[in-house]
Amino acid sequence: MGSLLFISECRRRIAAKKGFSPWGRRFGISFDYNTSVRGLGNPVIKHLVLGGEDSSSALYELIMGIKGLGLAPRFHFLDSESKLNVTDITLFLLDLVRFEAMYRLGWLDDYPFLQVPLVDLIETFQEQYSAVRYNTPALSSAHPLYEEYVAEFEGDRQSFIRKLIPEAVKIFCDMEDDAGM
Repeated sequence: MGSLLFISECRRRIAAKKGFSPWGRRFGISFDYNTSVRGLGNPVIKHLVLGGEDSSSALYELIMGIKGLGLAPRFHFLDSESKLNVTDITLFLLDLVRFEAMYRLGWLDDYPFLQVPLVDLIETFQEQYSAVRYNTPALSSAHPLYEEYVAEFEGDRQSFIRKLIPEAVKIFCDMEDDAGM
């Protein structure tokens, strides 16, 4: 049993190395198999949070590397099922990055998925995270719209959070990077 755990851990480390290698070149910092969204610095979050082609390319690099699907430019040549899987994970990670930016602004309560290593989020997405990919964290009670949020029907609260994303992204990207992140 011990050797099985060792092999599994080695596979995680190899997958992380393949996935984070392009990120090391892109961002000029190192990442490891325990790197989570919470562990990403503000410059990385700012790069990813905007969405768009550059953000997608960075996320494709990570996902395809960890899943052993090749380099990001190869995304368009993947079979339909693999392409759909990479796209689903990309959108999930983009949401998590945006939630992290909102958390750092003090807008959202903590969200447990932000602390899960990216390698684990990607490798076990279908089995563990696919069903919760549309969930959102709760609005912080310190946010000025909290009373309005609480008054919403519970089923509409996720939509309420998502409507705040554009403003949060703008504010987060406009703020100065602090030395701690």
